Amino acid sequence: MARARLDDVRSRALDAFLTKREAEGYHVETRMAMQAVIYRRHRLHFLLRWIARGSTQRRLISVDQGAQITSVAVELGK
Repeated sequence: MARARLDDVRSRALDAFLTKREAEGYHVETRMAMQAVIYRRHRLHFLLRWIARGSTQRRLISVDQGAQITSVAVELGK
């Protein structure tokens, strides 16, 4: 029972974090129970994708056992 409550707290923490980031222009690419990958494209992405790499910012979001959020930049392999 305690495990279910901990998972619920962690899930709510992730939901709140993702909601805040969506308000900042990020989109959820994938979502698992305690992790998500979010991305934000440069507003001129449709032009930059032809001439520059990195017009999309991706972040891996994780929730630890203490319901603390960790956000790490993700770079795609070339």
